[in-house]
Amino acid sequence: MSLAACAPVMMTGEVTSEKGISLGTVEMTANKRPELEAYTIKAQLPDETVFNGDIKYHEKSVTLYSHDGVSMKCNFDLKDQLKKFEGGGKGSCTTSDGQKMTVKF
Repeated sequence: MSLAACAPVMMTGEVTSEKGISLGTVEMTANKRPELEAYTIKAQLPDETVFNGDIKYHEKSVTLYSHDGVSMKCNFDLKDQLKKFEGGGKGSCTTSDGQKMTVKF
């Protein structure tokens, strides 16, 4: 396996409040974990809140959690199911406190 195959997939997008006000950019990564047939997803919001969680290869949605108990539900639309996150796509997420975000990768 080459190092490029293990490189994280970078995702960027915008965060908006529940009222639609822009709150800045979100940065997400998807790190492939072949031994678990999963990706570890990490998201950092503009206020520096970090969310983490794992998504299995066959799943399209995941719930991520921050260390202070806030959750974030994300749904992903992959361009190529065989290439998974490496093939590109888009995602939409909503936190339990009402922030919404869209990402592209």
